[in-house]
Amino acid sequence: MTLHPALNGKRACIFDAGGTLVHPDWSRLSHIAEQVSGRVFEAGEMDRAFGEMLRAVGLEMQREGFVLPDEMKRSHWTFRRIYRALGLDESTCDSVVEQLDGAHLDRHLWSGVNTEVPRVLDDLKRQGLLLAVISNTEDGRLADSLDAAGIRDRFDLLIDSHLVGLRKPDAAIFQLALDRLTLKADDAAFVGDSYVHDALAAQAIGLRGILLDPLNLHPESVCPRIRSLSELIDSH
Repeated sequence: MTLHPALNGKRACIFDAGGTLVHPDWSRLSHIAEQVSGRVFEAGEMDRAFGEMLRAVGLEMQREGFVLPDEMKRSHWTFRRIYRALGLDESTCDSVVEQLDGAHLDRHLWSGVNTEVPRVLDDLKRQGLLLAVISNTEDGRLADSLDAAGIRDRFDLLIDSHLVGLRKPDAAIFQLALDRLTLKADDAAFVGDSYVHDALAAQAIGLRGILLDPLNLHPESVCPRIRSLSELIDSH
């Protein structure tokens, strides 16, 4: 078993959460949209819309110099954008998001996890790496999300933007994680699915940025790209 070359010599692997470790519960999100709008969306259709939405947001933020758009301060803004991209009008999006609030309180909407994730995390731990998460959240419920996905106990450190008052791509939130792990920037890699918020932002302060790009949306990436987290470990 060997590590991906981007992890060679690293003491820690830090992850983004949403879209990287955990995914939206697309079946619930589709069901709620169908109840409100009558439209039926497939999981793959929603997942692709999510990836394309992240890419568009990254381009917007690069143009604005990483300024946080006001829209991102609204609850479930990612889902709002996805539903809009899939053809729902603003009024219908508002109605769907109202329904999401209750569903989210009942069980975290970011609770989907690919079967490879627990295995990859365990393999990285066996290779002696510290594992951590830095996540931008709207409500301080990163731990709830990882609990619902069944992977919270794998991590040595969780950094929730809502609780610490810092957000990616701000260098300070990456530095906070390094300080708490008592590591230097070149001791760690950061894996995330947002080119701007994750890979580029991490690389800017000296971390090794690794972009999770399953849909091949970022051929322009100057950071190493992987199509799935299993690529972090070569089991052969």
